[in-house]
Amino acid sequence: MVRGNYDRQKPYLRNPHINKPIAEIYADLDAFSWEIFEDQPHRFDTVSFYVLLPPLSYEGKFIKGIYFSEGVELINKLFPQLSSVFHSFTYSPGTSYSWAPIADAYSSLYKNPQRAKWFRETYPDRANKPIIPLQDTDFINEYLISPRNVPAKDIELLAVARISEEKNLPTIAKALKVYRQKYPQKPIKLTVVSGHEFDVNNLKTLDEYALKEWHQVEEILGNPSDYINLLPRVDYYQEIPNYYSRAQAFVLGSLLEGKNRGITEAMSCNVPVICFEEFNQYARGNSPVFPEGAGLYAKFDPESLADTIYTVLQNQTEFKPRYQYLKHCGRKNFFNTCIDSFPYYQHNIPDYKPGAAFKNLWLDLAVQQNYQVSLDSFLYGGSPLSHIRGTNAIQQNLGELTKFLG
Repeated sequence: MVRGNYDRQKPYLRNPHINKPIAEIYADLDAFSWEIFEDQPHRFDTVSFYVLLPPLSYEGKFIKGIYFSEGVELINKLFPQLSSVFHSFTYSPGTSYSWAPIADAYSSLYKNPQRAKWFRETYPDRANKPIIPLQDTDFINEYLISPRNVPAKDIELLAVARISEEKNLPTIAKALKVYRQKYPQKPIKLTVVSGHEFDVNNLKTLDEYALKEWHQVEEILGNPSDYINLLPRVDYYQEIPNYYSRAQAFVLGSLLEGKNRGITEAMSCNVPVICFEEFNQYARGNSPVFPEGAGLYAKFDPESLADTIYTVLQNQTEFKPRYQYLKHCGRKNFFNTCIDSFPYYQHNIPDYKPGAAFKNLWLDLAVQQNYQVSLDSFLYGGSPLSHIRGTNAIQQNLGELTKFLG
């Protein structure tokens, strides 16, 4: 599924102290990509085509749209006409910059000037293209993935993660053991919504990689079921928000991966977040994992994690995750950040104001005229064009996507 050398990232998964020059670390982060390329036809039906802004023709003015995808190079080769009506914003689902030289803008995950400088110097042909500190995980629908009315917050600690080496479940298991020793009067249990399809009564039905990780958990805890409630995949929109809404805190054990979707979902569901302060440290630079007031960091140490979990659980009312998430993140802020990143829009959208593109009346009127929905509705999935999945679906919608070509 991947292209490149994943082994170069493996040392980072469980070691927060990599003794290398930062340029070599950046090269390691970019050593492989999860993007979808033309030599991977088995993945064509999963490629995403998120239309952030559709092409617009209004009051005698034409405005190009923006789409973002993990398959920009593939899409450009299959549908080259789209480049006449769209700017392309490319991302890799992991920590790397995109490998697509044809893209108009690149995801950097976080605002990290030092890494952006390295990227521009390493790839001078892309040096003048926008670098945007966003990924697809920043584009969840915060009104669907949102707090639900549940009878009780009966899940002390929640993880939503596959059982794989980068998630560091054995480290969390060690923290759970320390927690029970240090705070016996406040017993807790971790619920893991794993994303795997397996029989909960027969854990041997897990895949071999998950089993390898789970065996480490068994060695640490003896009887993991005393500490962990392991669940299979659940329906995303129907069930995931319920699990978050029942949770008192969310925990992530990773040191390195892409921008974690669980952190975003937890904040959107008003659940305080706990992760390691070393999480994505080289990709982030000085940028935070989450806004202040949305959670706490632990050091990459089981006791530190146990203490941080205890602190969060004892002070839940001190956190305002959803408020902070909507203030700093969410689709509206995503839209504004992307539009602001392209000088083209500043020069072509009437009455343009930085940081306020989503409120631009001309854009709203133009989207309504051209697509019969408001800009707000389009951004939140109100049009069949809002999110197209798979190359066949892109082909089926090509006429509408390119209707202003003449």
